[in-house]
Amino acid sequence: MLGMSEDEIARVRRDKVSNNARCNNRKRHGMAAKLTELLDRGGLITAPGVGDALTARLVARAGFPCVSMSGFQVAATFGYPDIGLVTLNEMVDQAARICAAVDLPVIVDGDNGHGNALNTMRTVREFERTGAAAIHLEDQSLPKKCGHMQGHKLIDAGEMCGKLRAAADARASSDFLIIARSDAIPNEGLEAAIERGARYREAGADAIMVMGPRSRDDLVRYREAVQGPLVVTMGSWAFDVSSEELLALGYQLVLYPLTTMRRATQAVSECLDELRDAGRYDHSRPDVMTLHELNHVLGLEEFVKEERQYATGF
Repeated sequence: MLGMSEDEIARVRRDKVSNNARCNNRKRHGMAAKLTELLDRGGLITAPGVGDALTARLVARAGFPCVSMSGFQVAATFGYPDIGLVTLNEMVDQAARICAAVDLPVIVDGDNGHGNALNTMRTVREFERTGAAAIHLEDQSLPKKCGHMQGHKLIDAGEMCGKLRAAADARASSDFLIIARSDAIPNEGLEAAIERGARYREAGADAIMVMGPRSRDDLVRYREAVQGPLVVTMGSWAFDVSSEELLALGYQLVLYPLTTMRRATQAVSECLDELRDAGRYDHSRPDVMTLHELNHVLGLEEFVKEERQYATGF
């Protein structure tokens, strides 16, 4: 910065940092508001689960309106099962990468808030700063387990209500949605799950997530008994319900937390088996993405454009 004093240079740099922060804040609150707008429109929002930025880009490329960051998938990228081994900081770092990769609302998995009500407040603040649009928090005690596993230990409903009130107070914008998840159905039964859902809604949760439904009838009874937006996951239970039927039942949001990873892991496993057994692999096969298409998914064209604009002409 020729001809400028050190004070002037420092001021320009501060202004640049401040402007970048404002841009990040606009995107952060914009994505949260966008998810709220989608919910207000009615219909059913489908959010495929991802554990990394590449899969998030594929979700956006496929035309889905929303991304779900799956705690199971993130844990798997570390080589762990979903039993609470990934730390808050590691989850937040991955959420930041995913949010930066797509211009879509991202729903993040906040597990059980990573502790008590105070931990939950920090969890909400950290995830909201990444640009996420919503967070779901569950009523399990430490250490938590994936919803389809056995042996969950739930905290008292009153304690969970306190954590949800803390979560709502901790967020910077009311557009950042708090989704309360209960694992009560497989542990305490449907009626207890309904009671918890109603209490969580009264405590300030913007939406309630149904976990472990045993049948379509469970979904019907839950919808009849619990007010407000309802979220459900598909792909981990003994039955599946189509989007059309979920919409008819009155659900607003469906997450597919493991579908992409289960399919991708099977495909990679088959690829490796073939490479091991045949000693070669035909990369011209129609089920193998070309390098050109892979680079397109990763946004190479935009980086090339920026390189031409900023990194030449010295």
